[in-house]
Amino acid sequence: MEQAYKPVENGFREYLQEVVTNRPFIRVQYITDIREFATTTAVPTELIETDGAAYLLLATGEEIRLDRLVRIGDTPAPGYSADYFKCDL
Repeated sequence: MEQAYKPVENGFREYLQEVVTNRPFIRVQYITDIREFATTTAVPTELIETDGAAYLLLATGEEIRLDRLVRIGDTPAPGYSADYFKCDL
């Protein structure tokens, strides 16, 4: 069952727009549609809105809903703190 989209905080969205503008090869951590924790390293290419939800597009072709992002680079998404990543190398 698809969960309703929850808009992300403006400050985090502005950070994502900055990342898209700079196009670094960066680590992206997120929760998949089937609730798996996933990590990929890719170039973010665009922020889009479709069907009432916002997405981060990656050069790999992946589309990640913004409310499913956990961390991009070293910046945790809203709702996650540095403590969440203590075991992440």
